[in-house]
Formats: sequence, C-alpha cells, structure tokens
Amino acid sequence: MTELDSFPEDERSVELSSIAAIYPEIKLDPSSPFKASLTLPVKPSAPLRVCFQQQSETEFPAVLTPPTSVDANDPGFSFKTGDHDSASLNRDIHTLSHLPPLCLEIELPQGYPTEEAPTFRLETSPPWLPPSVLLGLLDDGKRLWEECGKDLVVYTYIDHLQQLGESAFGVGDISGGEVQLPRELKIALLDFNNKAERERFEEETFECGVCLEPKKGTICHRLVLCGHVFCVPCLQDFYNTCITEGDVEGVKCLAPGCGKEPNSASSTDARPKKRKKQDRTLSPSELLQIPLEQETVQRYVFLKRKKKLEADKSTVYCPRQWCQGAARSKRHPKPVDPMTDDLDASDDEDEEGPVFDPLGEEAQLPPMSERVAICEDCNYAFCCVCKKGWHGELVRCFPRREAELSAEEKATEEYLRMYTSACPTCDAPCQKQMGCNHMKCFKCDTHFCYLCSSWLCEDNPYRHFNDINSGCFNRLWDLEGGDGINPDGAAALHRVPDELLDFDDGSDDEDLVAWELGRRPPPPAPVPPRVNNGAAGGNRHRGNNANDLDAAGRAAAAERQAQARAMAEVRRGPDGEPPQVRRPGLQRFLDLVLNDREDEWDSDELDDDF
Repeated sequence: MTELDSFPEDERSVELSSIAAIYPEIKLDPSSPFKASLTLPVKPSAPLRVCFQQQSETEFPAVLTPPTSVDANDPGFSFKTGDHDSASLNRDIHTLSHLPPLCLEIELPQGYPTEEAPTFRLETSPPWLPPSVLLGLLDDGKRLWEECGKDLVVYTYIDHLQQLGESAFGVGDISGGEVQLPRELKIALLDFNNKAERERFEEETFECGVCLEPKKGTICHRLVLCGHVFCVPCLQDFYNTCITEGDVEGVKCLAPGCGKEPNSASSTDARPKKRKKQDRTLSPSELLQIPLEQETVQRYVFLKRKKKLEADKSTVYCPRQWCQGAARSKRHPKPVDPMTDDLDASDDEDEEGPVFDPLGEEAQLPPMSERVAICEDCNYAFCCVCKKGWHGELVRCFPRREAELSAEEKATEEYLRMYTSACPTCDAPCQKQMGCNHMKCFKCDTHFCYLCSSWLCEDNPYRHFNDINSGCFNRLWDLEGGDGINPDGAAALHRVPDELLDFDDGSDDEDLVAWELGRRPPPPAPVPPRVNNGAAGGNRHRGNNANDLDAAGRAAAAERQAQARAMAEVRRGPDGEPPQVRRPGLQRFLDLVLNDREDEWDSDELDDDF
C-alpha cells in the first residue's frame, strides 16, 4: 500500500496516481505524498544549430573535466561541424539532435485544485536553457491552471512541455535559427548528444556492406565522415590488414564509390585538372572507437605521417646514416600526442615549400638565413644545402656535385632513372612488376601512363593507348613482364613450375615409365592407335588405301617419338645426363611404337625390368 492509497478521497492523490500510470518513470517524494519529479527528454524535431561563443582574451578558461565516454576533440557520433561558410567555422557551430532533459518538480499544495495553483520548478543540467525561458515556462503552468477553470492541470502541463521540447522551447527562433551558448557547455552537450545517438544506434539493426548479414547496432560502427555502417569484425579484419601491409590510404570507407565526386561534363580531349584531394582516411580516435589495438593505431599514425613527409618535395632529411629523420617543418610539425593531434591541420598542399635543385644555379638556392635545419629525431643541426653540420650564416656552401656523391647514391639515382616512372602528381617513383601500363600511384591514387607519365582519365584510362596521335598508341602491354628485370628473370615469371607438371597416374604405364626415367610424359598422340595388321576385317575394309594408311601411321608414330624426346630434353635441361640403363621390356615397347604396333605389347613385360 503506497502513501497515495492512504488518501483515497483526495483529488491530488488520484491525479498523481494517474500520472504515475501514464509516466512510469515518475519519482514520488517519500517524505511528502504530494511531491513528484519527472525527467522529460528533449529531442527537437529538426537538428538544432548551436553556436558556442568564443572565449574572450581577458576571460580565464574554465577548468572542466572531460567526460570519459568520448574524446573531446573527436567529431563525435552524429554531430557535424557546419561548413556553410568560413564565418561558421570561426564561430564554432555544431548541429545537435539530442539535448539534456528538462527536470520537472511537481508539488500539489493544500487546496489544489480549486483554491491553490500547483507549484512547478524547472531546471536543466547543464544549464543550457536561458533563465528567461524557464520563467516563461513556469508562467505557462499557472496560466494553464486558470484556463482549465482551476481544475486538474498536471497532465496538461506535462504535455505542453513535451510539445515545446520538439522546437527546443523556441530558443532557436529567438536567436535567429541558432542557439548561442557559452563555450563552457560545449563538452557536456556534445558528450550527451553522442551518448544519446549511440543508444539509439544500438537499438537498430543494420546490414553490413561487407558480409551482407544483418547485425545489431551493438556490434556495428557508423563511419563519422560518410555515415555508412559496417559490422565491427569486418572493419577490424580489413583495417588491420591494410595497416599491416602499409596501405594507409585504404583505411577509409569500404562502400564502393564512397567519396567519389560525380563526373562533370567535359570534352573527351580535355585533360584532367590537378586539384587538391580530400583526405577520406579515418582518424586515429575513430579507429580506437571501432576498436583497433593501440599498437596498430600507432603504426597507422606513423605510416600516415611518413607518407606525407615523403610526398612533400620540400622535406629535408638528417644526413646522419643512423638517423635519417625528417627536419622540423611548419607544414608537418611532429605531433606531441599522435593519437589525438590532427595530422592534417597544417597540411596545405597548395603552398609550395622551399624546393631547390641541388645541381642548379646558385641563384636557386635558399638564402643563408634559411639553410639551417634541425632533425626532429636526434636534434642535429645541419645545413640543408651542403648536408654538413651547421656552419653559420657567414660561410658560403654549395650542394654536393655529382662527383661527390657516393657509389650507393649514384647507383640509386641511376636505377630510379632507368627502371621507374614518376607520378605526374606527387612525383613519387613507381616501378611496374607486371601487367599493363595503366598505373595507379600508391600515394595519391593518380591514374597515369607508365611509359610517358601522362595523366589518365579515371573513367576511361585506355583512351590514351587507343589514340593514334599518342606516342603510346597500341603499347598498353609493353614491358608486360615488369621493368627492371633481366630477360631471364622476365621469362621466369611466365615459366610453369616443375611442381605443377609432376603427377602420378598409375593407370597409364607409358607415363609411369617416362616418370621413372626422369622424363616428362609424352604428349597425347595426334592419331588414334591402329588395330592389328593381321585382322582380316581390317584388311578388307582398307582396300587399296592400306599402303597409304600404313605410311601415315608410321609418320605419326615418328612424330610422337620426336615429341617425347624433345620433352625429355626439356625435363633434363641442357646439363642433364641421359639414362644409362636400357631395360628390355621398355626397348620392346619403343620398337613396337616405331612400327605402329603398340596393341601387340603386354604391360606385364615391364615386370622383369623392375
């Protein structure tokens, strides 16, 4: 028996009992039978644009403890940074679909409902609703009580708050479509939105785009950049393989065609334009959320930055042979915490660094004040021109000439010049191992021709090889065996291994004998075996053409023997020794073959040879 049951005739107890039946989550105050509290979720019907005010220079930052459920720098599970214009980015605008709930406290005084109005208290945690809005909502409670003729009004007031919650209580209309909130609330609001979206996501069922099986959201992951959903085991298998093999560009969405821009109408002869390519790889924080092992993610971060340094022509490396680390760069600063720092924040491919030709004129070299470089790994200060220890700005230096290069450096440059083709976008040297001359750069995914390093249209890359005016016309399969391989090595690529030619077929004695002698089995006979010459029926059917057929049979048998000898030579090789033993049973079989009389041979005659 509850406390409300002890007041069966009181209208207040009847109303609270009805409210408890409609909202089971309502909490009754054990110290007072006519007090209750209810938490109302706030989910706007349309996502709400929230602008977090920038902190003033004179204002001290508030000390906040980031929530443990999500990284504060992570773009989150559902919200997206507004990219409508540059002003939106500077004002830190986010789109939220879930807001912290509204806490309603209800107290029904003595004399309610005919004499006294109910007492309501509203609050939000964190306090994202302005005090003026909360006061207006409290006034609505008393107004509704009066409009109902001073009757039971608690359910009406709760329904009124729920309807206003679908429009975020009108705060967006007041501020012109955007809600202005203090920056101190950013982490708490974003964290609440992420957890609410995750709970909703786990309740749904999705079809994985890789294994094509329905999976619950608890074992699935939605990619932040594009929103495609895959099951966690498929993502782990694919991304672990890519990172292990060093293919960091493959750590992106697995959906076919995801991120590809629609082809713009252009003429067939138009040359594709160079443009900055958007990085669609996953962030380290998202890989940890999937989750992947931390060691694997660390390798991913290391390889991703290494590829960016190698693709940058202005990167200078430490001259120490045991170090060879990259020099400190403003474009690619070494992250303090690679797992959380944004590696692409300072990456601007449109700005060219101080690139100079080591064998060029002195006017092309950078000024003396800009020649000092410091290795980010060993802190060695050296000159980026002469690659010696830093000598100061008053010492004139020049790049090492070709005569000063080591034998290893000369051999490397000569090999790259002869057996590689440079990518037309990032200038990375690429070598073809086998196949056609349609290449795809392993760094920037540019399609180009291996013979002339020309850009190829991604939609139809073979148009270049079908153009009569092109120097690569009908040369798609040049160097099919690979570049940089000697002729013997190229032939080895297409040679059938001996293991594939080794087989044992006990039903064919001829093959068994050839195998015992270390020879390949002879090829199938081009002419079917003939019947015994002594058969009367055979002579009768041959008629006058018997002599011609006998000659043809002997020629076919001789051809088969020639083929068998040729394949035996291939089997033994040029330095092979012929077998020394000639067995009588085998010799009789060979004589019968020469005379086209194989059907007279009995396989039991070979038993004496073994």
